Amino acid sequence: MLFNILALISVLICITLLKRLVAIYQSLLACIIRWKESVNLEASVKLSNDRDRLALSMFIPFCLVADATALYRPAFLEGLDENLRLAIIIGIFIAYFIVRVIAANLFRPKGRESKIYKIGDKSALTFFIILTLVLLAMGGIMSFIGLDADIIRSAMLWVSAAIYAVALLRKFQIFASGCSIFTAFLYLCALEIFPTGALVASALIL
Repeated sequence: MLFNILALISVLICITLLKRLVAIYQSLLACIIRWKESVNLEASVKLSNDRDRLALSMFIPFCLVADATALYRPAFLEGLDENLRLAIIIGIFIAYFIVRVIAANLFRPKGRESKIYKIGDKSALTFFIILTLVLLAMGGIMSFIGLDADIIRSAMLWVSAAIYAVALLRKFQIFASGCSIFTAFLYLCALEIFPTGALVASALIL
């Protein structure tokens, strides 16, 4: 019941933001190819605002996909009521993003590095939109042609890993353009590797 309600709400929200997606999708795709496109996107107030709103609207759809395809399914969630399981998954991802926000503010530099740091930090929103759209498309197509659930989950995990790897590379390049390589790596660890590593570990250990 909760899944259907949230799915309907997500569809309605996405419809209202469809024009923004059409307006920004070229910039999103360009960010995959070149790190400097993230700088250009952030320089545009309209594009960056559209990107932020789209990323927020993608949160619930991402959680729904993660639940429906068992992308994130720790052992302790097995056997739980579907509504409770989905609520816990949403809560875990909310906590994950809160940790990322705290880390971003905690390690935020001062001076001339702060601008490039902000661009690198917010590039995660760009790749989150891309990841969610790709997973939604994959889930719909692969379910329509009747592939096994394990195959769908495996394919989505590999694609997620590939997109995340590109996101890490682009973020590192952005950071490295404004500071030393060592500092850029430390920022990457603080903002991406440690929080995401903890999330992945929770799926494997708990």
